[in-house]
Amino acid sequence: MNKRLLLVFLMVAGMLPAMAQVQYGTSQYGVRMNIGYNHNTTYGSFATFDFGAFMPINQHFEMQADLRFSTARNHSLGVQVRPKFPVPVGEFFIEGRLLAGLYPRDGFNDLTQALAVGYRMEYVSFQVGMSTRLIMESPYDWHANSNIIVEPFNICYKLEVFVRPQTSPWNISLCASNMTDYQIERVWEPIFMANGMYNIDQNWQINLSALCKPTGMFHLNAKYYAAEVRAGFAYNF
Repeated sequence: MNKRLLLVFLMVAGMLPAMAQVQYGTSQYGVRMNIGYNHNTTYGSFATFDFGAFMPINQHFEMQADLRFSTARNHSLGVQVRPKFPVPVGEFFIEGRLLAGLYPRDGFNDLTQALAVGYRMEYVSFQVGMSTRLIMESPYDWHANSNIIVEPFNICYKLEVFVRPQTSPWNISLCASNMTDYQIERVWEPIFMANGMYNIDQNWQINLSALCKPTGMFHLNAKYYAAEVRAGFAYNF
């Protein structure tokens, strides 16, 4: 009996390093482009053009950069850094975000910083953290007392569930979060998303996603909502 237990222990111990090598998402450098149709009660209907780059530096660190232009004249630029810590089952990670929003139509800009911890497995990814935001007038007058609003604390979160392992050549996921690559909302403003991807080959990937932000569900006197559908492709080097 003791020999059998020892044999099982050695087999499991031998499998742990291999299990820890699983990488979620792509392990290749890549760029992507998406075109989206958006509608909300503030701007009506408008189009968005998204560009991004994914940079997996090594097994323990990856970076991401995102740029969005909008016909509604609300643009954003974001950078993410993500240290990763593979474990026998899944992967822990720390995610730092810096997101700049430009709203010349509304006369202000904002800068949001977020830090979260997360854990992802084959079928699920979860993270929670906090963010801060600076909102300032645009154009900013350095010689006058222009207004700067500071939002010192906000909880950020993301829960995504996949129908297939994340290493699959195609996948569909459902997600609830208050942050995307192009926006970080307040904790009471959830965004519901559905995402799909398909790898044509080892280089080309097709992406499709839809999201809805029904803010009024938490503020009965608010009628604001936003919806978006976008499609595009990614090329991995």
